[in-house]
Amino acid sequence: MKRVLCVVAIAASLGTVAHAAGADPDPYQLYSRARAVWMSQHYPDYVTYTIAVWVDERGVPKTAHYRAVYDATHDRIYMNGVSEEERVAPHVPTGTNITLEPKRNWMTLFKRHVGNPEDAVDFLGIPMLAPNYSFGIAAYVPEVATTQTDQAALVAEIRRQFNDPMSSQKAQQLNNASGLKEIGRVVSTDRDYAIAYAGVDTVAGTRAYHLMLRPLQASPRLRLRQMWIDTRTFTTVRIVIQGNFINSNVPWAVTFATVNGAQYIAAEQALAPVGSGRHLYEQATISFESVGPAQPGRYLWTPIASSKNVLTEPQ
Repeated sequence: MKRVLCVVAIAASLGTVAHAAGADPDPYQLYSRARAVWMSQHYPDYVTYTIAVWVDERGVPKTAHYRAVYDATHDRIYMNGVSEEERVAPHVPTGTNITLEPKRNWMTLFKRHVGNPEDAVDFLGIPMLAPNYSFGIAAYVPEVATTQTDQAALVAEIRRQFNDPMSSQKAQQLNNASGLKEIGRVVSTDRDYAIAYAGVDTVAGTRAYHLMLRPLQASPRLRLRQMWIDTRTFTTVRIVIQGNFINSNVPWAVTFATVNGAQYIAAEQALAPVGSGRHLYEQATISFESVGPAQPGRYLWTPIASSKNVLTEPQ
Protein backbone atom coordinates (compact mmCIF):
# COMPACT_ATOMS: atom_id res chain seq x y z
CA MET A 1 0.00 0.00 0.00
CA LYS A 2 1.75 3.14 -1.15
CA ARG A 3 1.66 6.19 1.10
CA VAL A 4 1.47 9.63 -0.51
CA LEU A 5 -0.71 11.47 2.00
CA CYS A 6 -0.41 13.56 5.13
CA VAL A 7 3.23 14.57 4.66
CA VAL A 8 2.92 17.33 7.24
CA ALA A 9 1.45 15.03 9.86
CA ILE A 10 4.06 12.36 9.20
CA ALA A 11 6.96 14.80 9.27
CA ALA A 12 5.76 16.27 12.55
CA SER A 13 5.49 12.87 14.18
CA LEU A 14 8.98 11.87 13.02
CA GLY A 15 10.58 14.27 15.48
CA THR A 16 12.55 12.92 18.40
CA VAL A 17 10.70 11.29 21.27
CA ALA A 18 11.28 13.77 24.04
CA HIS A 19 11.67 12.61 27.63
CA ALA A 20 13.66 13.80 30.60
CA ALA A 21 16.87 12.05 31.55
CA GLY A 22 16.04 8.96 33.58
CA ALA A 23 12.32 9.18 32.75
CA ASP A 24 10.43 6.71 30.60
CA PRO A 25 9.57 7.85 27.07
CA ASP A 26 5.96 8.74 26.30
CA PRO A 27 4.34 5.51 25.01
CA TYR A 28 1.87 7.48 22.89
CA GLN A 29 4.73 9.26 21.13
CA LEU A 30 6.40 5.90 20.49
CA TYR A 31 3.20 4.50 19.02
CA SER A 32 2.80 7.63 16.89
CA ARG A 33 6.35 7.25 15.58
CA ALA A 34 5.73 3.62 14.65
CA ARG A 35 2.48 4.56 12.96
CA ALA A 36 4.23 7.33 10.99
CA VAL A 37 6.78 4.82 9.73
CA TRP A 38 3.97 2.60 8.48
CA MET A 39 2.32 5.59 6.79
CA SER A 40 5.57 6.48 5.00
CA GLN A 41 6.11 3.05 3.43
CA HIS A 42 6.52 2.79 -0.34
CA TYR A 43 5.97 -0.50 -2.12
CA PRO A 44 6.42 -1.65 -5.72
CA ASP A 45 3.29 -1.48 -7.84
CA TYR A 46 3.18 -5.28 -7.73
CA VAL A 47 4.74 -7.53 -5.08
CA THR A 48 5.23 -11.25 -5.59
CA TYR A 49 5.54 -13.63 -2.63
CA THR A 50 4.85 -17.12 -1.35
CA ILE A 51 2.62 -17.80 1.67
CA ALA A 52 3.81 -20.82 3.66
CA VAL A 53 1.25 -22.37 6.03
CA TRP A 54 2.68 -24.79 8.61
CA VAL A 55 0.55 -26.69 11.13
CA ASP A 56 1.02 -29.50 13.62
CA GLU A 57 -1.97 -31.82 13.98
CA ARG A 58 -1.66 -34.54 16.65
CA GLY A 59 2.12 -34.44 16.33
CA VAL A 60 2.13 -34.59 12.52
CA PRO A 61 3.65 -31.50 10.83
CA LYS A 62 2.05 -30.38 7.57
CA THR A 63 2.99 -27.60 5.14
CA ALA A 64 1.35 -25.87 2.18
CA HIS A 65 2.76 -23.12 -0.05
CA TYR A 66 0.69 -20.67 -2.10
CA ARG A 67 1.96 -18.24 -4.74
CA ALA A 68 0.46 -14.74 -4.71
CA VAL A 69 0.81 -11.25 -6.18
CA TYR A 70 -0.19 -8.08 -4.33
CA ASP A 71 -1.33 -4.95 -6.22
CA ALA A 72 -0.11 -2.18 -3.89
CA THR A 73 -1.75 0.59 -5.89
CA HIS A 74 -5.29 -0.74 -5.51
CA ASP A 75 -4.86 -2.96 -2.42
CA ARG A 76 -5.78 -6.20 -4.21
CA ILE A 77 -4.52 -9.75 -3.80
CA TYR A 78 -4.20 -12.21 -6.68
CA MET A 79 -3.26 -15.74 -5.81
CA ASN A 80 -3.29 -19.34 -6.91
CA GLY A 81 -5.88 -21.07 -4.76
CA VAL A 82 -4.17 -24.44 -5.25
CA SER A 83 -1.09 -25.00 -3.12
CA GLU A 84 2.19 -26.17 -4.64
CA GLU A 85 1.88 -29.43 -2.71
CA GLU A 86 -1.62 -30.13 -4.04
CA ARG A 87 -0.49 -29.45 -7.60
CA VAL A 88 2.21 -32.11 -7.25
CA ALA A 89 -0.04 -34.59 -5.42
CA PRO A 90 -3.76 -33.89 -6.01
CA HIS A 91 -5.99 -34.43 -3.00
CA VAL A 92 -7.63 -37.83 -2.60
CA PRO A 93 -10.51 -37.90 -0.06
CA THR A 94 -9.86 -40.18 2.91
CA GLY A 95 -11.18 -40.75 6.44
CA THR A 96 -14.69 -41.27 7.76
CA ASN A 97 -17.52 -38.83 8.19
CA ILE A 98 -20.22 -40.35 10.37
CA THR A 99 -22.43 -38.40 12.76
CA LEU A 100 -24.43 -39.88 15.64
CA GLU A 101 -27.61 -37.94 16.32
CA PRO A 102 -30.02 -40.00 18.49
CA LYS A 103 -33.50 -38.59 19.04
CA ARG A 104 -36.30 -39.10 21.54
CA ASN A 105 -39.78 -37.74 20.89
CA TRP A 106 -38.37 -35.98 17.85
CA MET A 107 -35.84 -34.12 20.03
CA THR A 108 -32.10 -34.52 19.39
CA LEU A 109 -30.35 -35.85 22.50
CA PHE A 110 -26.82 -35.13 21.31
CA LYS A 111 -24.80 -34.81 18.12
CA ARG A 112 -21.37 -36.40 17.89
CA HIS A 113 -18.95 -36.99 15.02
CA VAL A 114 -17.44 -40.46 14.80
CA GLY A 115 -14.10 -41.36 13.20
CA ASN A 116 -11.25 -39.23 11.98
CA PRO A 117 -12.04 -36.39 9.57
CA GLU A 118 -10.35 -36.49 6.19
CA ASP A 119 -7.15 -34.53 5.75
CA ALA A 120 -7.72 -30.85 5.10
CA VAL A 121 -6.65 -29.57 1.68
CA ASP A 122 -6.14 -26.01 2.91
CA PHE A 123 -5.35 -26.36 6.60
CA LEU A 124 -6.56 -22.93 7.75
CA GLY A 125 -8.27 -21.94 4.50
CA ILE A 126 -6.90 -20.42 1.29
CA PRO A 127 -4.68 -17.60 2.68
CA MET A 128 -5.80 -14.40 0.90
CA LEU A 129 -3.26 -12.33 2.84
CA ALA A 130 -1.26 -9.22 1.95
CA PRO A 131 2.41 -9.12 3.01
CA ASN A 132 2.22 -5.49 4.19
CA TYR A 133 -0.88 -5.67 6.40
CA SER A 134 -0.35 -3.47 9.49
CA PHE A 135 -3.02 -4.96 11.82
CA GLY A 136 -4.75 -1.62 12.28
CA ILE A 137 -1.63 0.39 13.12
CA ALA A 138 -2.12 2.48 9.96
CA ALA A 139 -5.14 2.71 7.68
CA TYR A 140 -4.77 1.89 3.99
CA VAL A 141 -5.50 4.67 1.50
CA PRO A 142 -5.24 3.83 -2.22
CA GLU A 143 -2.66 5.83 -4.14
CA VAL A 144 -4.98 6.09 -7.13
CA ALA A 145 -8.49 7.11 -6.07
CA THR A 146 -10.37 6.05 -9.20
CA THR A 147 -13.64 4.89 -7.62
CA GLN A 148 -16.12 6.63 -5.34
CA THR A 149 -15.15 4.25 -2.53
CA ASP A 150 -11.44 5.07 -2.92
CA GLN A 151 -12.17 8.80 -3.15
CA ALA A 152 -14.24 8.63 0.05
CA ALA A 153 -11.38 6.77 1.79
CA LEU A 154 -8.94 9.41 0.62
CA VAL A 155 -11.08 12.27 1.98
CA ALA A 156 -11.79 10.43 5.25
CA GLU A 157 -8.07 9.77 5.89
CA ILE A 158 -7.14 13.43 5.30
CA ARG A 159 -9.94 14.60 7.63
CA ARG A 160 -8.87 12.11 10.29
CA GLN A 161 -5.22 13.17 10.08
CA PHE A 162 -6.07 16.84 10.52
CA ASN A 163 -8.96 16.36 12.98
CA ASP A 164 -11.47 17.84 10.53
CA PRO A 165 -14.80 16.09 11.08
CA MET A 166 -16.87 18.41 8.86
CA SER A 167 -18.41 16.60 5.87
CA SER A 168 -18.51 18.10 2.39
CA GLN A 169 -22.32 18.09 2.55
CA LYS A 170 -22.24 20.13 5.76
CA ALA A 171 -19.68 22.52 4.31
CA GLN A 172 -21.90 23.08 1.26
CA GLN A 173 -24.90 23.77 3.48
CA LEU A 174 -22.91 26.34 5.45
CA ASN A 175 -21.72 27.98 2.24
CA ASN A 176 -25.30 28.38 1.04
CA ALA A 177 -26.58 29.65 4.39
CA SER A 178 -26.81 33.34 5.24
CA GLY A 179 -25.28 34.93 8.31
CA LEU A 180 -22.23 33.73 10.19
CA LYS A 181 -20.21 30.88 8.69
CA GLU A 182 -18.44 28.13 10.57
CA ILE A 183 -14.88 28.31 9.27
CA GLY A 184 -13.29 25.77 11.57
CA ARG A 185 -13.76 23.39 14.44
CA VAL A 186 -11.39 22.26 17.20
CA VAL A 187 -11.78 18.66 18.36
CA SER A 188 -9.86 16.34 20.65
CA THR A 189 -8.38 13.14 19.28
CA ASP A 190 -10.06 9.96 20.52
CA ARG A 191 -7.61 7.26 21.54
CA ASP A 192 -8.26 3.66 20.61
CA TYR A 193 -5.84 2.22 23.20
CA ALA A 194 -4.51 2.91 26.66
CA ILE A 195 -0.76 2.41 26.11
CA ALA A 196 1.84 1.68 28.78
CA TYR A 197 5.63 1.64 28.44
CA ALA A 198 7.16 -1.72 29.47
CA GLY A 199 10.87 -1.08 28.95
CA VAL A 200 13.38 -2.04 26.28
CA ASP A 201 13.73 -5.66 25.12
CA THR A 202 15.96 -7.38 22.60
CA VAL A 203 13.95 -8.99 19.80
CA ALA A 204 15.95 -11.06 17.28
CA GLY A 205 19.06 -9.00 18.05
CA THR A 206 17.25 -5.64 17.83
CA ARG A 207 16.74 -3.34 20.81
CA ALA A 208 13.08 -2.42 20.86
CA TYR A 209 10.70 -0.35 22.98
CA HIS A 210 8.06 -2.63 24.49
CA LEU A 211 4.50 -1.26 24.71
CA MET A 212 1.41 -2.79 26.34
CA LEU A 213 -1.91 -1.85 24.74
CA ARG A 214 -5.44 -2.10 26.10
CA PRO A 215 -8.40 -1.23 23.84
CA LEU A 216 -10.63 1.54 25.18
CA GLN A 217 -13.69 0.31 23.34
CA ALA A 218 -15.11 -3.04 22.32
CA SER A 219 -14.23 -3.44 18.65
CA PRO A 220 -12.94 -6.45 16.69
CA ARG A 221 -10.52 -4.18 14.83
CA LEU A 222 -8.67 -3.19 18.03
CA ARG A 223 -6.57 -6.36 18.33
CA LEU A 224 -3.15 -5.01 19.39
CA ARG A 225 -2.04 -6.13 22.85
CA GLN A 226 1.77 -5.80 22.79
CA MET A 227 4.15 -4.02 20.45
CA TRP A 228 7.94 -3.83 20.05
CA ILE A 229 9.37 -0.80 18.19
CA ASP A 230 12.99 -0.50 17.00
CA THR A 231 14.74 2.10 19.20
CA ARG A 232 16.69 3.50 16.19
CA THR A 233 14.33 3.36 13.20
CA PHE A 234 10.95 3.13 14.96
CA THR A 235 9.89 0.33 12.63
CA THR A 236 7.57 -2.27 14.14
CA VAL A 237 9.61 -5.35 15.03
CA ARG A 238 7.00 -7.55 16.66
CA ILE A 239 3.40 -7.43 17.88
CA VAL A 240 1.03 -9.69 19.80
CA ILE A 241 -2.60 -9.51 18.76
CA GLN A 242 -5.73 -10.91 20.37
CA GLY A 243 -7.39 -12.77 17.55
CA ASN A 244 -6.12 -13.07 14.02
CA PHE A 245 -8.10 -13.33 10.81
CA ILE A 246 -11.90 -13.29 10.79
CA ASN A 247 -13.83 -15.12 13.55
CA SER A 248 -10.78 -16.10 15.60
CA ASN A 249 -9.91 -15.17 19.20
CA VAL A 250 -6.60 -17.05 19.41
CA PRO A 251 -3.64 -14.74 20.24
CA TRP A 252 -0.91 -14.57 17.59
CA ALA A 253 2.64 -13.21 17.59
CA VAL A 254 3.61 -11.39 14.41
CA THR A 255 7.18 -10.52 13.40
CA PHE A 256 8.17 -8.05 10.67
CA ALA A 257 11.16 -7.69 8.36
CA THR A 258 12.51 -4.99 6.07
CA VAL A 259 12.91 -6.08 2.44
CA ASN A 260 14.35 -3.66 -0.13
CA GLY A 261 13.69 -0.76 2.23
CA ALA A 262 10.01 -1.58 2.89
CA GLN A 263 8.31 -3.20 5.87
CA TYR A 264 6.63 -6.59 5.43
CA ILE A 265 5.25 -9.37 7.62
CA ALA A 266 7.83 -12.11 8.16
CA ALA A 267 5.72 -14.62 10.11
CA GLU A 268 2.55 -15.03 12.18
CA GLN A 269 2.59 -17.67 14.90
CA ALA A 270 -0.41 -18.85 16.90
CA LEU A 271 0.15 -18.78 20.67
CA ALA A 272 -2.59 -21.34 21.36
CA PRO A 273 -4.17 -24.27 19.48
CA VAL A 274 -6.15 -23.23 16.39
CA GLY A 275 -9.39 -24.88 15.31
CA SER A 276 -10.50 -25.02 11.69
CA GLY A 277 -13.65 -26.99 10.95
CA ARG A 278 -13.27 -30.44 12.52
CA HIS A 279 -9.49 -30.05 12.76
CA LEU A 280 -7.54 -28.79 15.78
CA TYR A 281 -3.94 -27.77 15.21
CA GLU A 282 -1.67 -27.70 18.26
CA GLN A 283 0.63 -25.25 16.45
CA ALA A 284 0.20 -23.02 13.42
CA THR A 285 2.52 -20.58 11.62
CA ILE A 286 2.06 -18.49 8.49
CA SER A 287 5.15 -16.99 6.89
CA PHE A 288 5.81 -14.81 3.85
CA GLU A 289 8.70 -15.98 1.69
CA SER A 290 10.51 -14.76 -1.45
CA VAL A 291 9.01 -11.26 -1.20
CA GLY A 292 10.04 -8.98 -4.07
CA PRO A 293 8.86 -6.69 -6.87
CA ALA A 294 6.93 -8.23 -9.74
CA GLN A 295 5.93 -7.28 -13.25
CA PRO A 296 2.15 -7.23 -13.79
CA GLY A 297 1.08 -10.29 -15.71
CA ARG A 298 -1.34 -10.03 -18.57
CA TYR A 299 -3.41 -12.75 -17.00
CA LEU A 300 -3.47 -13.25 -13.25
CA TRP A 301 -5.06 -16.15 -11.42
CA THR A 302 -8.82 -16.52 -11.61
CA PRO A 303 -10.77 -15.20 -8.59
CA ILE A 304 -11.29 -17.58 -5.67
CA ALA A 305 -14.84 -18.99 -5.62
CA SER A 306 -17.02 -17.62 -2.81
CA SER A 307 -17.80 -21.18 -1.71
CA LYS A 308 -14.15 -21.82 -0.84
CA ASN A 309 -12.81 -21.64 2.72
CA VAL A 310 -10.77 -18.43 2.53
CA LEU A 311 -8.52 -17.04 5.29
CA THR A 312 -8.62 -13.22 5.34
CA GLU A 313 -7.88 -10.33 7.65
CA PRO A 314 -10.58 -7.91 8.83
CA GLN A 315 -10.52 -4.58 7.00
